[in-house]
Amino acid sequence: MKYKVIFAFLCMAQFCVAREIRVHEGQSIQAAVDQAQPGDRVMVESGRYHEAGRPCPSQPSVSCAVVVTSDNITLAGVPEDGRPVLIENPGGQDAGIEVASPRSAAVECVNNPAARVHGSVIASFTVNGFNGSGIRLVCVDDWLIAFNSANNNAEYGIFPVKSGFGRIHHNVATGANDTGVYVGQSHDVRADHNLASGNVSGFEIENSTNVRMDHNEAFGNTGGILVFILPGRAVLTGLNNLVDHNSVHDNNRDNTCLNPADEVCLVPPGSGILVVAGTGTVIEHNDVLGNETFGVAVSDFCTPFQVPAAFCSADFLGFDPLPENTRVVANVAKGNGTNSQFPGVPGADLFWTGLGSGNCWQGNRADTEFPSPLPSCKQ
Repeated sequence: MKYKVIFAFLCMAQFCVAREIRVHEGQSIQAAVDQAQPGDRVMVESGRYHEAGRPCPSQPSVSCAVVVTSDNITLAGVPEDGRPVLIENPGGQDAGIEVASPRSAAVECVNNPAARVHGSVIASFTVNGFNGSGIRLVCVDDWLIAFNSANNNAEYGIFPVKSGFGRIHHNVATGANDTGVYVGQSHDVRADHNLASGNVSGFEIENSTNVRMDHNEAFGNTGGILVFILPGRAVLTGLNNLVDHNSVHDNNRDNTCLNPADEVCLVPPGSGILVVAGTGTVIEHNDVLGNETFGVAVSDFCTPFQVPAAFCSADFLGFDPLPENTRVVANVAKGNGTNSQFPGVPGADLFWTGLGSGNCWQGNRADTEFPSPLPSCKQ
């Protein structure tokens, strides 16, 4: 009898009342999301969708096409007959899909459970032409972004921020004037088997911990993969991030950042994998080919950002500006550094500014390195 009572309670709470809500072309995706309860799946059929939009929960001053504010909602496209499930910006909308709690606009949500959303799935959409981001998650836990295509969104393609325990896989991101696939101020995230091309930055890990970025391809961007820390954020930690088994090649696109004050404007064309500050970053088993400025570069924060020595400290910046215990191991870095686009910086397959402690290189196949020899890793 006890187990029957428990089963009945679970049915009433969520599991046995979960529904599938179908959306046909010409109907509103947002209207279906508004009907959904925790555990429901909103399944959107092939077609072109122009949503009326509503205020973005994380930033009500701008509009999002589709917003998800409840826990445990699956929002998935159902492409058929070669036709995508296409969400387009009808004009004036900042993001295509945003998952966030409305509370996140009023309070700092990093450590506030009441301002976080749980259990979101966004899958199999094409999201094009928004003024900010294609797909954006703000303070979301236990989430998945998979099999989407985000194209020609002005700033970011896929953008989870202040989020944890998530995965981004088998997505395509093109044409962003900041980053194709971005993970910022987040933790315990895996981004794998994605493709980023034609962006300023293909992939970024910013102010994050325990992020693995693996088996991705970055080509035709200004920079392929960036791992760094920036000041003035709610999270000022960059720790134990892993970049492995990626193909990073021919990232020589001009930098088309929109705001000259943005840090991404400093990324020189021809950047392969760039590590700036952070502790315990591992770069291993990547193929890094044909990037004109450098293949794999390890830098302190102050050199590229031209911070005077008097202010280059954790006391001033809020984080250690030097890279510590970075390991660059077993990469193939060839044909890089042939035409450096960073003034005063020599091009090389492997590059280090020389600052920071415990940084080492081992077992890489590279033709050029600066300085030479680079410190080897102790066995």
